Amino acid sequence: MKKALPLFLLVLALVLLGYLLLPKGSHSFYGTRLLNPRPLDFTLMAPRGPVSLEAFGGKLVLIFFGYVHCPHVCPTTMLALKRAYEALTPDEQARVQVLFISVDPERDTPELADRYARAFNGAFLGLSGSPEAIREVAQAFGVYYQKAQYRGPQDYLVDHTATTFVLKGKEMVLLFSPDKVEATEKVVADLRALLREL
Repeated sequence: MKKALPLFLLVLALVLLGYLLLPKGSHSFYGTRLLNPRPLDFTLMAPRGPVSLEAFGGKLVLIFFGYVHCPHVCPTTMLALKRAYEALTPDEQARVQVLFISVDPERDTPELADRYARAFNGAFLGLSGSPEAIREVAQAFGVYYQKAQYRGPQDYLVDHTATTFVLKGKEMVLLFSPDKVEATEKVVADLRALLREL
């Protein structure tokens, strides 16, 4: 019994030391944090001309790939992004940019994509481009998309990846799956933690 007491005290001291050495205020991310951030860049078209990722240097950039005629996932996700963005303070909002990138360039002109994005919040930006440009950007992000239920050139759906990507500078650092992006308070907490790192 006497031998067990010093061992217990030693274990207790090590646990206490470990607690004291933990970084204070460290954030446990709700979204999927990427341990090896992927560097990315692209240029697509907005209504006023080409827009590159580097134009948003110093900001967090949230990117969602979708299409204007999407019946379910796109409006749901864009509404979730609107809620998270509007839960930030004005100073925080100034350091965050939400981008909607169309995976339906045949129907979604830059003007239409932008109008769709700004319908959720006037600070959001919609981008489109040539089919080749969209394919290249989607591949860089690992986004899948394909026409489905095709009934004609203007009447079809598009199956697509519904992940929300978060970039810090030009590096992809965090992912939100469609179900996770709905949890506004947790998404906002993740964004605030990333903003502290900028």
